[in-house]
Amino acid sequence: MTHHNYSGSVKPTYLVAMLFVGIVLGLGAGWLLNSSDAPHAAMNESSGDTNDENEILYWVAPMDSSYRRDGPGKSPMGMDLVPVYANDQSEAPGTVTISPNIEQSLGVTTAPAQFESLSESVAALGVIGFNQDNIVHVHPRVKGWIEFLSVTNEGQMVQKGDVLYRLYSPELVNAQEEYLLALNRNNQNLIKAAKDKLIALQLPESTIESVTRTRKVSQQVAFTAPQSGIVAKLNIRPGFYVEPGTTLIEIASLNEVWLTTEVPERQAADIRAGQHAMITLDTYPDDVFHAMVDYVYPVMNATTRTLQVRLRLPNETQQLKPNMFANVVFLISNDEMVLTVPRNAVIRTAQNNRVVLALGDGKFKSVAVTLGNTSKDRVEIVDGLLEGDEVVTNAQFLLDSESAIDSDLARFSNASDGEQSMSSRAWVAGEINSVDSEARTVNASHEAIEDWQWPAMVMDFAIAEDVDISQLGAGVSLHMEIDKSVSGLPLITGIHIMSGMDHDAMNNEDSNEAPESDVQSATVDGVINTVDVTSRVLNISRGAIEKWGRGPATLDFAVDEAVAMDALQPGQTISFTFEIHDGDFIIVDITPQASAVHNEHAHHE
Repeated sequence: MTHHNYSGSVKPTYLVAMLFVGIVLGLGAGWLLNSSDAPHAAMNESSGDTNDENEILYWVAPMDSSYRRDGPGKSPMGMDLVPVYANDQSEAPGTVTISPNIEQSLGVTTAPAQFESLSESVAALGVIGFNQDNIVHVHPRVKGWIEFLSVTNEGQMVQKGDVLYRLYSPELVNAQEEYLLALNRNNQNLIKAAKDKLIALQLPESTIESVTRTRKVSQQVAFTAPQSGIVAKLNIRPGFYVEPGTTLIEIASLNEVWLTTEVPERQAADIRAGQHAMITLDTYPDDVFHAMVDYVYPVMNATTRTLQVRLRLPNETQQLKPNMFANVVFLISNDEMVLTVPRNAVIRTAQNNRVVLALGDGKFKSVAVTLGNTSKDRVEIVDGLLEGDEVVTNAQFLLDSESAIDSDLARFSNASDGEQSMSSRAWVAGEINSVDSEARTVNASHEAIEDWQWPAMVMDFAIAEDVDISQLGAGVSLHMEIDKSVSGLPLITGIHIMSGMDHDAMNNEDSNEAPESDVQSATVDGVINTVDVTSRVLNISRGAIEKWGRGPATLDFAVDEAVAMDALQPGQTISFTFEIHDGDFIIVDITPQASAVHNEHAHHE
């Protein structure tokens, strides 16, 4: 029997076929998988690029971009370091980017630039005086002697009909006798002529009636007050001889008073008769009085360059007294629509005015602006912004300081290399809190540095090798020169001790000398820009302070309660002394160069 064995020939063929099918299926599946994964791969690649763009390159100090670290931490001034992202490198110079949590911690708030009409106000100081139209002058029509005087002093209140004085006059006695003679003759023509003469000589009607009734002559004639009021002037005493033309007494009514004030030349055109004004007085701090402009004087004061304005004030309660000082605010309505931002959004410096723009997505940038008119809460933007631009109204000084480091503002782009080198150093007043002699570092509280937009703060400083650190100790007040261009801590390169350490005070006690005051003060000339009597604040453009190495600047100064503000006006040149208390500038003495208010009145017939 013959056996056929198929396994040897069929099995290899079958395996080859299966292998071929597997390869084909594998290639097809691989092609399908690669095709379906292509979009995901592209997305992953794109995502990788985005992550690269948002990568944090390094961390910098908010107020010194040269201070860099690889991770988060604190700056030498105690502020949180700010991350710098890869995509920040393409931003315009001066653009600052901060994270949302830092923005929230700083309390950043914004407001839009928008068109609206400004209700401008003009503030001035004034003096209350008598209404000259309501003053009565008492004169005699005959010669005689004052036999009795009921008024004893100026300022005395009198009522209409009160006896002011009694007069003995031979002329009045003769006129009465002529009248009696006419009565006795019963001649009506003579009676009328004699009575008319008595009236012409101002003999009171009551005296004429008494003579007619009693047929007796009054040797002393009583004269009464023609109106109620106060005695403004008293020019007689008992026994005085008087004659026609003599002003005996002036009686002024207080039911209405005049308020005379002066406004600067540049604002004089805005003041018109009939305009409304609000008046406040230090005597009545809780009361607001309302008045209308009665008269605008036609002649400008050549010395003060101000224009006098008069207002009428009702005074039925007579609480307003002549010679009281008053604060006047003229309300000037303006229907013109102008672009405005909140006043607190503007950063004012001696070089220019700036605002911080909120660009969105945590980006901010300082821009220079040109200011126009100002109201209580808003300021006009003439140039530099567009309607709808968001400006920072809180924490803008910190953002502006960082933006100013690399900003392309004109004041930096036009600066020479020498000027930029000079700006890296500044003198500032401060007080030492602690000293580390081995590390040659100090912790100090310093005032604001305007040229760098640094606020007043507490921070650490390195001490230069050529500075005598032994002069420094806790509580020492000084002026120090700071160099911020060095890496690491800002460097103190010069010192000027204002007050010594405790051992100096002890030496002063031993020598019976009073220890030097720690309060910093300076005397400088300046020009008043605005006067806020209510909050006792002056905005002044002051001159340079050489002893501190400070250039000219425009700042707000608080005015000490002991300093009178009555004679201060915008545009006035003054010499003033101010002290620094807890970072606040407080004026303790003012010497105006010209008086602000002159009490003049128009002539009235």
